[in-house]
Amino acid sequence: MPLRVAGIKGVVMKDGKGIQHRVHPILAVYVGDYPEQVLVTGVKTGECPKCDIIPDELGSPTPGNGRDLQKVHAALACVDTETYHDVCANAGIKPIYHPFWERLPYVNIYHAITPDILHQIHQGILKHLLSWLTRACGATEINARCQRLSPNYHIRVFPQGITGLSRVTGKEHDLMCRILLGLVIGVRLSDNFNPARLVRAVRAFLDFLFLAHLPRQTSQTLHRLDHALKAFHENKSIFIDLGIRDNFKIPKLHSLHHYITAIKLFGSTDNYNTQYTERLHADLTKPAYRASNARDELPQMTRWLERREKIYQRSKHILTRQAHQQASDINHTRIPVPCIVPWQQMRMTRHPSVQRVPIEDLNIRYGATDFRNAFAWFIVQQRRPGIRSAQLEREIPYVNLPFTTVSVYHRIKFRQVDQEQKSSVADVLHIQPSRHNKKGHIVAGRFDTALLHNGQANQTGIRGKR
Repeated sequence: MPLRVAGIKGVVMKDGKGIQHRVHPILAVYVGDYPEQVLVTGVKTGECPKCDIIPDELGSPTPGNGRDLQKVHAALACVDTETYHDVCANAGIKPIYHPFWERLPYVNIYHAITPDILHQIHQGILKHLLSWLTRACGATEINARCQRLSPNYHIRVFPQGITGLSRVTGKEHDLMCRILLGLVIGVRLSDNFNPARLVRAVRAFLDFLFLAHLPRQTSQTLHRLDHALKAFHENKSIFIDLGIRDNFKIPKLHSLHHYITAIKLFGSTDNYNTQYTERLHADLTKPAYRASNARDELPQMTRWLERREKIYQRSKHILTRQAHQQASDINHTRIPVPCIVPWQQMRMTRHPSVQRVPIEDLNIRYGATDFRNAFAWFIVQQRRPGIRSAQLEREIPYVNLPFTTVSVYHRIKFRQVDQEQKSSVADVLHIQPSRHNKKGHIVAGRFDTALLHNGQANQTGIRGKR
């Protein structure tokens, strides 16, 4: 049934309890990046798809008035007249031919356009801000401050700096936001400019970003969101004074004014963020395009995805049948539940970080003072499981290691899974000695402490670990 007919006459649907209701589905929100918003609303590139502000005032701290939908509908009704171009220009839109939302009931496409944190902030304003800060502070100083940051939990360390990175993803921009304020505090600007306004502008932008990310919004958080945006506009002139910018006529910067209104209408921004759908490009779009001949790719990509889905469904069916067959063959006796060791889900690179490291260097560079005895202890345990401690100590000196070098991995990724396999926490274990970077500077080493479970499920605390 077409959406227009369903919106007017309604359609019967069942809820989670199986009770039937007559509902009237309508187009409430339209999620997309700026080019898609411009295409759908019919406005020109460089204009706001939600309000009638002129392009020369996009950098002002106040938004414009909402677009007149009735005036736009009146212009679209003149599609077959000779004055159609002039009427559309007067209404503030391009001469488009019957957009899909023209006849949909109870739809205001200009209200339905939602904020987009991924493209507007992470890949938009933040990208501009990083380039402004690089010109204001200098790429060398920014990268040096990145290298001086001490490692912390859930903090990405950029050992080569951030100014030379290319093809930065939205997730990487989000990780940069966590250290951005620390990179500009106390920085020295050219011509002896006071960096206070620069720090206040960066802090106001980060406050707006983190407040806009909140999964729950209240009147207090919205007030702080508005205050952060006003603070950024009050201090952004520092970039003009430094000669970095001439104006702030950026549509994505102007779009921040509409966040509060959109949150009041449609809820928190995680309900309509394009980041949830953009991540599917890596799994569905890009491999499908590479499988085509890059000519008339759409039907080829569709066919490729359809075949992959059929293969997946067939494989899942075979695994289900095998599981039922195995369940019917085994003896239905009570099997003890094994202890789920949190460190089972480890991930390591295919190739080691350093190859052929002499065992003597393990003591000097890595601090592995007891590597020979520990490795001999492991070999004896594998050869003779259940051996007593006294016998184990006596056999260790007689173990001969037929090698003098080993391969070393500097990072181990793992997931800590709970007993019911319901949640997991990703983390990384770093083991890396001090080294010289490309510029000849010494980079401090990092050795994280790890507790290894010895298999005793009843032990609590640090007991049962080594």
